[in-house]
Amino acid sequence: MDTLDQKALDYTLGVLPKEESLLFEAMLEENEDARTSLAHAQEDCANLALSSKPKSLGQEVKQRILENCQPKLNFDPFLESKPIQILRKNFANPSDRYVGGGGCASLKDVENARVQDELNRLYDDLITLSPLVAGDSNACDGDMAALQSTLKNMPSFTQSLDALIKQPLEERSSEIQSVHRSLFSSMPSLSFFSDRLIGDSCSMGDVRRLFYLCRDQLKIMRASFSDIDPDRLIDDEKLRLHSAGLLQTKWWGAEHAYFSSKGKVRCGHFFDEPVTERCVEFAEYDANMYCLANLLAPRSSNGEFHLELIKDAVPNCTLAIATAEMKQDKHNELEKIVNETKYPNASLQNDQVLWQLIEESMVRAHKHSSLSELRNESLFGYHRMNGLTYLWFAWSAIENIQDGTDA
Repeated sequence: MDTLDQKALDYTLGVLPKEESLLFEAMLEENEDARTSLAHAQEDCANLALSSKPKSLGQEVKQRILENCQPKLNFDPFLESKPIQILRKNFANPSDRYVGGGGCASLKDVENARVQDELNRLYDDLITLSPLVAGDSNACDGDMAALQSTLKNMPSFTQSLDALIKQPLEERSSEIQSVHRSLFSSMPSLSFFSDRLIGDSCSMGDVRRLFYLCRDQLKIMRASFSDIDPDRLIDDEKLRLHSAGLLQTKWWGAEHAYFSSKGKVRCGHFFDEPVTERCVEFAEYDANMYCLANLLAPRSSNGEFHLELIKDAVPNCTLAIATAEMKQDKHNELEKIVNETKYPNASLQNDQVLWQLIEESMVRAHKHSSLSELRNESLFGYHRMNGLTYLWFAWSAIENIQDGTDA
């Protein structure tokens, strides 16, 4: 039997090992043959079920089911909290919905030539790396040789990132925002997993994670710099609905890293409807989600954090929420970061950049000139209750509901 057909059948039966299942799901996003094989396998199993005798589940299948059936976090108390009540009162869908791209600058306008050159090189290296971690790559079948060889021959993403964030930048807001978005949202996690894939403790799950990170980082960089890859940017700007389910597929059960810290991600309430209208909008939304994850990952008291997208709790709004169990001192630290208390510590200054990126995105998305108005209307913010710290931002919902597409 063809290998792809066998994988599709094993996946349908629930006997494909967990890491291979995750990689097969990544393959489904880009490989039409994989989707066809899965459809055939599901049809065959449906016909077989009419005559087959019941069989007990294997231990691996039981573990996967239990992992995915853990009780959902109850968001009702947070959704009835004062900040969300204020948001519910103030939120209004604009007549001309923001569809991304408003934070785009020209890379040639970044006055630091080294930053220009390094960002161009990083982008080109990611273009080279992407097919080596795609769902139909050799690495996804367990053969890491080409991937590891390529990574070893490239300059280290971690070293490049560390050097770039120390480079001075001129005080020009749009260029600085684009540089920061390219360096601080998905890039720290991408650097972490690319390093791990060179070592001896890598897994195929790391390949899957790097696939998503490469794809997201490339889109974020194109949405940040109009001249870094203008041909692909044209495609990113086309009307193409992106469903919330794409975010859930990427984040559910994933390991996330922000520089040296790691955290396990849980999701539960994601709806399966469109959340953005174009790739450039999805890239900005993605960057905001990474910023929330980066702020929580180092501060979670149990090594986990939750990402959720909830629709209709606030009319006409998609609410992105990140939450984690957090000790009071860590919450106090986060509160000072959000309120822009000056820190001499460089790592906390980086965290303030994360929150500033969300603020700048909210100004564009809600067409406000005043951050204070956005805060007062609770369109984004932080809140603590029952030992949990919540971060959130509100995004205008898409009115005409249709099926989403591949991100």
